[in-house]
Amino acid sequence: MSVEELYQSFGLPRETKVQRVDGAPLGPEAPSYSVMPVWLGDFCEDVSDPRICISDFGEAWLNTDTSPKDDLHTPVLYLPPETTFEKGSLGFPADIWTLACSIHEIMGGRQLFEGFFSDKDDVISEMISTLGPLPQDWWQIWKAREEFFTEDGSWRTDMKRCQAPRSMPLSERIQGMGRKDDPEFSPEEAESLERMLRAMFEYKPEKRATAKDVTASDWMIRWGIPSLRTYNIPVPWESS
Repeated sequence: MSVEELYQSFGLPRETKVQRVDGAPLGPEAPSYSVMPVWLGDFCEDVSDPRICISDFGEAWLNTDTSPKDDLHTPVLYLPPETTFEKGSLGFPADIWTLACSIHEIMGGRQLFEGFFSDKDDVISEMISTLGPLPQDWWQIWKAREEFFTEDGSWRTDMKRCQAPRSMPLSERIQGMGRKDDPEFSPEEAESLERMLRAMFEYKPEKRATAKDVTASDWMIRWGIPSLRTYNIPVPWESS
């Protein structure tokens, strides 16, 4: 494909001016503009008969494997908190946490825990912003907490991290899903979805919802499964 054909198919590159936060002139090490990445996919509204293939199981293990797991290579924004606070206790509850992150991203069009070049501590602060305080035993051993919070647990106003010093609860984030002028959920469905996600986002893995709990949840029964049947999509756990 020639450059002209590429531009004809996907449009001209979108340039964004690069500016310093302090307003000072750019140095010779910085580019004067950046180019937004091109979108090569199809929007979900334009896909009538999707076929999803999960192909990489390099990080998977069988449910018969009971050996201790110390770490996961899941992207940091999807990692459950026990990877920071309870190393060696990783198991299938970690999948439920990551699934909940994925559900929010698929339905809401954006990641639940957001950040710019985030590390684990940034994401922990995002969890607190969204889900509320950590369990006390985890809070006490979290070494970076003073970078985000004062001694009484309130947000620092002089924070040096790229984190807004305020909480944005899960309910608020769910209401922000979808298009600005077209609310994605009724209040009743939003409340049901929040209950399901909160159960999947329990901090302690032993208290977290299981896959069976999720498939039997109110949101799944009243909205999730009926939506699958509307599009004649088989319900996987009903056919097994």
